[in-house]
Amino acid sequence: MLLRKRIEFRQTDPESWKRQWQSLVPPENRDVPITVGDETVIAFVQRNQFVMMLQDGLLMEATFFDVCSFFQRAGYHVIWLMRCTQDIHNGYLKPRGRERRKWIWKSPTTNFGRWSSDNFHATILLQHEELPEGDLRACEAPVLQRVTWAESDDPTRMVPGRTQFLTTDLPATPKELLCWLNGTALTKLRSKP
Repeated sequence: MLLRKRIEFRQTDPESWKRQWQSLVPPENRDVPITVGDETVIAFVQRNQFVMMLQDGLLMEATFFDVCSFFQRAGYHVIWLMRCTQDIHNGYLKPRGRERRKWIWKSPTTNFGRWSSDNFHATILLQHEELPEGDLRACEAPVLQRVTWAESDDPTRMVPGRTQFLTTDLPATPKELLCWLNGTALTKLRSKP
């Protein structure tokens, strides 16, 4: 019987990872308090009409929906960037096909299937590869996928049995994400120098 040795997977610690993504924007656009009425929530990144939340992994709590709704009431488009490298390595998130456009999330922790399809003021970005060292503002490594459509096996349940979704590679790189945060339309990202 042939035993396969499991390859050890290492990723950067969550705080270093968060700081690395926040380095895309000037310091005044990092950890920005946003207030609506009596409530204040900290946006990890706030740039122009966008707020960006950073999440290490796919484990989503119900507060995901509350936070998105809060920022939308404040007038922002919400970008929720999730580092999924560990989830992919451990088999919870699997690409179907070479191009990594169709994904299956087995044992999901929440149902963002119907919600992400119907919500036009929020974007879910998946970081499927580790970030390279160096300045992310000039990084052209294709590490991101944007969820364009999602469906759960039971849209009525908060925690469904599985979720599948489709993605696109705009924005695919940290440099393209920065251009989008700075006001470039998604359709024009590839034409930017």
